[in-house]
Amino acid sequence: MKTIKAIATATIKVSHEKPTNITEAWESVKEARQNRVVVLEAALTFEVFLNQGIAYYFFESPDKRAEFEEIILHSDWCSFAAKRKLASYIINKKGLLEGEAKQDFDEAMRKVMSYRNAWAHGRLSHEDGKIWLNYFEGGTKKKELSDGYLTEMESFLEQAVHKAADFAKTLGAPKARAAS
Repeated sequence: MKTIKAIATATIKVSHEKPTNITEAWESVKEARQNRVVVLEAALTFEVFLNQGIAYYFFESPDKRAEFEEIILHSDWCSFAAKRKLASYIINKKGLLEGEAKQDFDEAMRKVMSYRNAWAHGRLSHEDGKIWLNYFEGGTKKKELSDGYLTEMESFLEQAVHKAADFAKTLGAPKARAAS
């Protein structure tokens, strides 16, 4: 399959005190872009499992379930936030999770949405040898994309996707499993 190319931008702040290697800075930004794809794929996978769980809750018929997913859950007007509310409703209605487990799943849904939005809408920048993600979430934020932060996010996203797969499987989705 062909790897497509697109025009991309990033901010590279040049220091007046020491030289900035533009080529190295640009390569660092390219690595950050690859991480963006991974974060967005993880968020999409999480959403696929939410969709499956929601569809299996509302419809036993495979045809109705597929139609519901296609025209409702995959539509541009059924947001991640709406799916989060539906999943919470189902969890409460069926008593699927309680206490800390329920709070963990709700936090996972919130945090996956937060990561997705930050990486999808945020701007990457290079400053003094560091890569930053600049985004808005209740205010302007700037997060250094350090190895520690990326490792923490990677671990969280993997756990969150497994939780979403468990949600779908509990509701009857037979193929709901997460692969790393």
